[in-house]
Amino acid sequence: MSETSNGTPMRIALVGAGGLGRGWARVISNLPQADLVAIVDPLIGSERQAEWVATEVGHLPLVTSLEGTAGMEVDAAVVTAFSIAHHAAVSAALERGLHVLVEKPFAVTMAEAEELVDLAKRKRLTLMVSQNYRYFPGAKILREIVADERYGKIASVFCEFNLDWPGKPYQHGMQHAMGLEMAVHHFDMCRAFFDAEAVGGYVSEWQPADSQYAGGGAIEALFDMEGPKGTFPFTYSGNLVSKAPRTPWPGQWRFEFDRKTILLDTFEDGYGLYASQVDEREWLGRYDGDDMSFNLPLAHFIDSIRTGKEPWSSGRDNLGTMRMALGAEIFGKAR
Repeated sequence: MSETSNGTPMRIALVGAGGLGRGWARVISNLPQADLVAIVDPLIGSERQAEWVATEVGHLPLVTSLEGTAGMEVDAAVVTAFSIAHHAAVSAALERGLHVLVEKPFAVTMAEAEELVDLAKRKRLTLMVSQNYRYFPGAKILREIVADERYGKIASVFCEFNLDWPGKPYQHGMQHAMGLEMAVHHFDMCRAFFDAEAVGGYVSEWQPADSQYAGGGAIEALFDMEGPKGTFPFTYSGNLVSKAPRTPWPGQWRFEFDRKTILLDTFEDGYGLYASQVDEREWLGRYDGDDMSFNLPLAHFIDSIRTGKEPWSSGRDNLGTMRMALGAEIFGKAR
């Protein structure tokens, strides 16, 4: 690795050329601080290579593994491969001497996650998990409400997510499918809103009768959250095989503060944050943005490398989110 200066774009290899990789390739290419220098995917050159690779990034070096980048000037890797391939891809990137930004979940077991955090520490490299829902406009609004206590302290939090999601073949074989592939967003949101950790609680994973997943297609959970603003219960209900009306990707939330209830839901002004008191609702702002905001965690990742500061959602920090996503093993049970 040849480290870049603050005035030179960070040279990035994209690892994983599926649909998510396509979006990330565009984000990297459009960010002034970044320079997309290679595409890494085991299907490169095969009949199964994604069509967009040839048409959109065919001018770049296309290799089947990180070993193929030997001799190239690369500073970091953005890993967008399937979740079950994250451990191997992140390990290879860190061993190659690259800083790593990886899509959630950054591993599928606690042992894998802790191993990657330890490896990054030993290599003195930055390992960050892209938790883009933290960067949506509404997240900033809610964090400000928590910080200035305009409605008092938080007393309880509830989140619900329902979706009949067909899933991808690799997801069908996963244990803890709901937790690792979707609830990981919501659990991380709760941690980030309140700078809080789950210190106890109970998680029950269950399988809807027609679930296409190997395990954990649905979750019911009650976490005991603890942070600088106090303790509160976080109740969660999530289902990837639900026949209920579909909820927005960030979920439907109810935040009970001392003097007012904040809702993240869809009402007359659309999906966003509302301050509610009985039948009155005050629009506070939209939660999500016009896109997935991947550019914001990427910019933060690059800035963290250059300043030597730990990223907001570093691998070490994200162990707390992983504990919740794998909560059936840690706080409760799978059935």
